[in-house]
Amino acid sequence: MKKKMLLVALLFSTFFIFSFYLKTKPTDKNSIEKVDSYVVDIDKSKIYWTGAGVGKEHIGYVTIQSGSLLIDTKTITGGFFYINMKSITNTDVKDAGFKKNLEDHLKSQDFFFSAKFPTSTFKIIKTERLDVPEGQPNYKINGDLTIKGIKKNIDFMSTIAYTKKTVRIAGDLKIDRTQWDIKYNSGNFFQDLGDKLIEDEIKLKLDIVADMK
Repeated sequence: MKKKMLLVALLFSTFFIFSFYLKTKPTDKNSIEKVDSYVVDIDKSKIYWTGAGVGKEHIGYVTIQSGSLLIDTKTITGGFFYINMKSITNTDVKDAGFKKNLEDHLKSQDFFFSAKFPTSTFKIIKTERLDVPEGQPNYKINGDLTIKGIKKNIDFMSTIAYTKKTVRIAGDLKIDRTQWDIKYNSGNFFQDLGDKLIEDEIKLKLDIVADMK
């Protein structure tokens, strides 16, 4: 009887140890997908903007201060960008004095208040890779855009192209500036503005280049 009990205990112990080994066996290194880190090339990257009012439109850009991307098998899994709000630049006005006045006004408290909020940020929360013909937007990107300390979640379509050690993100999106407390001459907050009215919608065009670390 004792021998039978000993045999049962031995079999049970062997089964338990084998089960534990299976659960704790290290994963094959070949099965681990490598996540690559990319750093934004600030000299090649810009965010272009378009703002409009009654019978007028202005265009320009802001620069990327720094940023990074995480990419797993050609799928973006994360990213963070710092946008230099003191770099707001107009490109359509030819008169130097008017150009400076416009840029200074955009950096003022009426708009982006760059002295108090010199940096805006965008954090990628999730991405969806799309199966589409070449040349069409192939990613849907969701993330948090923070301007003047106010964070809002946004979605936009983008075209992402890969080379051996470089990724380029191009995308077009529209934001409502009033969501970030930029209400200057907005028709939704002020009446009888006439030709002083400025549209709430700002068009943004992304051109971001990042290189593998």
